[in-house]
This record gives sequence, structure tokens and C-alpha cells, in this order.
Amino acid sequence: MLEALAFPFLMALAFRLEKRLPLWALGIWLNLLWFVYQDRLGSGWLTYLRGLGAGLFLAAGYGRPGLVWALTPWPLLLYLRLDVRELALYLPAMGEGMLLGALLYLAGFRRR
Repeated sequence: MLEALAFPFLMALAFRLEKRLPLWALGIWLNLLWFVYQDRLGSGWLTYLRGLGAGLFLAAGYGRPGLVWALTPWPLLLYLRLDVRELALYLPAMGEGMLLGALLYLAGFRRR
């Protein structure tokens, strides 16, 4: 679960680079890099979806709808050849990540 905390820190980096590129474009690359890292070197798809869920909740909390759409699990869907039934088995991990994002949001990782 601690490895999923790396994704919100990557999102903070994307917020810093927002002046150079649109946030939705940064979100697409961030999502793709996170998927490739978790698929090849990391813990796997469950950690990918936990981090993505935390990022989704934080992006929605910051009011960034473009980033929310960029953080959908589209790389995993493409890897699964758009088989949504197979993805449904992994969605509870995304819910765990959203709970993690809610805790981070409530703990003070938000703009005041």
C-alpha cells in the first residue's frame, strides 16, 4: 500500500509542471508511465489501480476535470484488449486507492 503513495507525489510534480504543458496532457503521460512502471518493475496492477484511485480522488478534489479523465485506467484496458469484464476483478483496488486519496485530502493535502 505504501508504494501507491508514490503516485500522489508524481501528481504533485505534474501540478508543478502545469505552466509548461496542459494538465490533461501531463496526466496522460503520468498515467502511462505509472502503468509501465507497475507492470514491468513494480508490484503489479493492483498497486497501479490503488495509486490511480488516489490520484483520481485528489484530482477531483482540486477541481481538475481534465486530469480526472486522463487518469482513467485506459492503459490497462488497452492491455486487456478492452475486455471490461476482466477489469472488473481489479476495480476494488481502485476503490481502496480512492479511500487513500480521501484520507490524504482530509489530512491536509489540499489547497486552502
